[in-house]
Amino acid sequence: AVAAVVGTEAWFLHGYYAGSPEYEPAIAFIAALGVLLAKDPIRARLARPNAGQSRDLDLFQQFARALPFDPTIRVLRDYDMGDPIPRQAINLLYEFSDTWESVEKEFLDTELEKERKVLHTSARDLANEIARRTVPVGDQSHISVFSDQLRASNHGRPPHVIEDAKVLNTRAAEFVPKYEAFVRLCRKRLVL
Repeated sequence: AVAAVVGTEAWFLHGYYAGSPEYEPAIAFIAALGVLLAKDPIRARLARPNAGQSRDLDLFQQFARALPFDPTIRVLRDYDMGDPIPRQAINLLYEFSDTWESVEKEFLDTELEKERKVLHTSARDLANEIARRTVPVGDQSHISVFSDQLRASNHGRPPHVIEDAKVLNTRAAEFVPKYEAFVRLCRKRLVL
């Protein structure tokens, strides 16, 4: 394509500088330039996204604000669920699981939407497990499977507390890779 542009440009300029420009070389040059630009990968990257992709990009940005890596995913990935965990981080998971099941939160890209549903179901299941197995502790800014009342008894962790922590650690470990895979897929499909 580049050779065609250079060749037609030379053909056009030969006639132009000779004092007798012709239309055929000019038309050929414009056509060759059009072909080059149509196939240019840089042009494709810079092209404005279509309306559907633009909407999906906006929705992904909403998703990133609703369920951010830090603090929510970092807590799920790095904390032992047997210890107190910041309630604020988990509140974002609760909010995501409550608000992202509506038609307004559906991606137009079918592959993204399919994976969003999988992620949302996993988030809802994890949020339900956390709500079922934890209680507020201390000044209520943290939650734990080990209540203040049990801590005060000084009898160590009962088996059900250890089991609750084990279940939550397993569920969190299953959820985090799904989150990361969804973010990577969005970046790939939306060319971020």
